Amino acid sequence: MSVRKPITPLDVLRNCRAKVVSVELAGGETINGTVVRVDRAMNMVLKQCIRTSADGEAFWRSRESLIRGASVRNVRMDERAVIIADAQLREVTSKSKNKNRAKAKSNDKQQGERKATLSGEKRNRGK
Repeated sequence: MSVRKPITPLDVLRNCRAKVVSVELAGGETINGTVVRVDRAMNMVLKQCIRTSADGEAFWRSRESLIRGASVRNVRMDERAVIIADAQLREVTSKSKNKNRAKAKSNDKQQGERKATLSGEKRNRGK
């Protein structure tokens, strides 16, 4: 029985690189831009940003914005980011399963060779 690792929000955000997202901040402001980087703390760097005030009346443009992960309330993105994250997770899981199977076969083969060597030594001692 295989256990699948759940898709985390961080996995989804990392798949949003080079895609346009809308980030709602805790203060009510919204920043729209293209994701450049995301780190473990969910801090994000966006480029070509448009920042909207909480009341929706004021707008600011910037080339780049650093958003602290703790100040993020909500992130809106394309649905394909979740699908891509799921597909990549399945691919990684299947690769690790294949690697583990190959490793187990190798270990079985080595143990068989050791047993054959040991049984050969026992036969030689008896003579």
